[in-house]
Amino acid sequence: MKTNLTLIRNIIQIAFALFLLYLGVQFYFFVLHFETGGSTPLVQRPPGVEGFLPISALMSFKLFVTTGFIDPIHPAALFIFIAILVTSFFFKKGFCSWLCPIGTISEGCNRLGIMLFGRTFKIPKLLDYPLMSLKYLMLGFFVFVIFFQMNNFIIYAFLNGNYNKIADVKMLYFFTNLSLTAAIVLSILFLLSILFQNFWCRYLCPYGALLGVISVFSPTKVTRNESSCINCGACDRACGNRVNVSSCQDVSSVECTGCLSCIEACPKEDALKLKFIGIKAFSPKVYTVGLLIVFFGIILFAKATGNWETNITYEEYMWLIEHADYFNH
Repeated sequence: MKTNLTLIRNIIQIAFALFLLYLGVQFYFFVLHFETGGSTPLVQRPPGVEGFLPISALMSFKLFVTTGFIDPIHPAALFIFIAILVTSFFFKKGFCSWLCPIGTISEGCNRLGIMLFGRTFKIPKLLDYPLMSLKYLMLGFFVFVIFFQMNNFIIYAFLNGNYNKIADVKMLYFFTNLSLTAAIVLSILFLLSILFQNFWCRYLCPYGALLGVISVFSPTKVTRNESSCINCGACDRACGNRVNVSSCQDVSSVECTGCLSCIEACPKEDALKLKFIGIKAFSPKVYTVGLLIVFFGIILFAKATGNWETNITYEEYMWLIEHADYFNH
């Protein structure tokens, strides 16, 4: 009897999303303490919110790779970024389909679309491929600017600038003080995600594009046994990323998120397998546990080595948040 992989994955997705929501609420009350001049209780700042600072993390990553320097302003951003990269190498784009909150929202929108219209729609191939290039163009822009246009001195200056120090606070303000333009853009993206499965992830997410490129070199792949395959196409229909699993021997597509829906849908037990370096087969349970251990293990390593909490002082936060309107990138 097969394990209900989708149910397990959804439970992990929702649990992680609720945890991030808790961190967001905690961070809100942390900022509120400084906004009110200390009249509200001081809540401990959750470093995990730095996971929503990908640009700062990418700059910090370049500085770390080239100099070994760990940014003390947002060290959690760096190690969360590294954790995501490492899991994407060993477990395909598993972060996207098992932990990413945007991925969770996208799947929720897909289900809503099916409830409302009985199905979701597909953008024709004539437009699909050009649209898919958008996320790679955005990724290329960020990589070019940060790795080729900005030297380490400029990056160090940015990371230590007042704007970057409260970039997480600015991100909070983006949602708590949502502008009309931002609300319209988010509403359009929400609608498109209801109509077209994984619209943001497939066409616009530069983070996902980076993880897709890394995942191509992953030693872990879904492998199809041609002698066992009955060519029923169930795997293709189950894939939310439009990967033609039934035509692959090893699924190496940059769009494969390691959701394992193809394996779950396959009626032949030996037709689709997870394999490491194309040799060692292992179960989806091992994949799931391994992904979680690697991701959270790197987080625990950062905490154990003192590279998790920011070095910004209470007094500095008080001044920075009081003058937050003056700091712009």
